[in-house]
Amino acid sequence: MTTMAMLEDIVAQLGVTMKELAETHKETERSMAKSREEAERAMAKSREETERAMVKIREETERSMAKSHEEMERSMAKSREETERILTAKINGLNETVDKWIGYTGHSIGHIVEMVLIPGIKKKMNECGHDFYTLEPRKQYYRKDGNIFMKFDLFLENDEEVMAIEVKTRLSVSAVENLLKQLQLLRKHKSEKLNDKTILAAVAGLSIDRDAREMALRLGMYVIEMVEDTKNITVIKPVGGLGKW
Repeated sequence: MTTMAMLEDIVAQLGVTMKELAETHKETERSMAKSREEAERAMAKSREETERAMVKIREETERSMAKSHEEMERSMAKSREETERILTAKINGLNETVDKWIGYTGHSIGHIVEMVLIPGIKKKMNECGHDFYTLEPRKQYYRKDGNIFMKFDLFLENDEEVMAIEVKTRLSVSAVENLLKQLQLLRKHKSEKLNDKTILAAVAGLSIDRDAREMALRLGMYVIEMVEDTKNITVIKPVGGLGKW
């Protein structure tokens, strides 16, 4: 049988054990609190280092972008200057060429036709498969009241075909459009000389805008380049076939 002394001894041992457990629990909590504090300090330090690194990266990136922007601006400025220089040189050269052909005294398109086109245009066109034998500059058509309603800078003709040629110092899209309107009027014009003939067309210029060149060739017109500083001409035939009016 368990005596009172034995029970007291067991209770005393349990008290010691409980006290040790309490001390152990407190030590565990202190250790965990210390670990949390250390972890928080480490995380705070890591955040600070990360923020400093990000700030440094942003600053370096901004400096790099600013430098690249400055270099790009300098490159673009240099490119613009070079482009302007080239364009100015080309424009000045073109002006000199045009002045050389038409003169400072204001020579007309008629003078250009006489100086450049008339000497070789009939031969050039016949080399393209035609057989023109008549050449007439400043061809004009009149109404019954005597007023001019249609005119062409140069007109080629044979028994089966006629060719109307528009001549400009600088050939633009509006000049091609104007010739197209004139061709439509010419087709409607009642004339024994034209009724059974095919109407062809060509445009000529000392300087020819790219859009005007493409439009004329697309419509089936010849494009005639008057070569600067010479009386030579170059005839470009439309690859899609000749336009007929």
